Amino acid sequence: MDTRWLAGDLAFTIMGAEDLGGVAEMLADRRVCEHLNFGPNTREETLAYFGPMVAAIEEALACGVAPENYLFAIHERGRFVGQCAALPIAFGGDNFLIGYQLRADAWGRGIGTAAAEFALWFALDELGARKVSADCLATNLGSATILERCGFVREGVLRAHFWVRGAPRDQLLWGLLPAEGGVDRRRLRARFAPDRRRR
Repeated sequence: MDTRWLAGDLAFTIMGAEDLGGVAEMLADRRVCEHLNFGPNTREETLAYFGPMVAAIEEALACGVAPENYLFAIHERGRFVGQCAALPIAFGGDNFLIGYQLRADAWGRGIGTAAAEFALWFALDELGARKVSADCLATNLGSATILERCGFVREGVLRAHFWVRGAPRDQLLWGLLPAEGGVDRRRLRARFAPDRRRR
């Protein structure tokens, strides 16, 4: 199975233990967590959450089987700049949740859009998703813009769904049904498809 995909200066790699330090540093940053429903995290909190997931991915790949969850590290010219994921939704019948977080110094340069597009492409073409879902806090205007740009439709709002750093926060729900044609799959394939991969 391929574990690395290139798109310009960005490399998306299936996350390994060597990436956890970068994830921990990113999620300890108050700016990164401002519009997330968790954090800032201590290093120990991040490793306790992501460590077992990464270990399960590495074990599955070593056995030649597909992991249950897909986490990806994002590097720009060799430097860790963020992560993205495609995760199955329990009882969702090929419905996958995508997500992404970036280091604060990677904002505003199109990397968030690339991360969302990569996770979307992977869910659709590699995992055969019937539906792709996403969510973000209502305060996260940047993420909402990215999801709309990628073809997601806002499906609802969970009012005061999270209690985040002393205040209630609404959660926006997004969905994309490829059968509705709201996504340019040809363009995504041109950017991320197998003939562009390098090991």
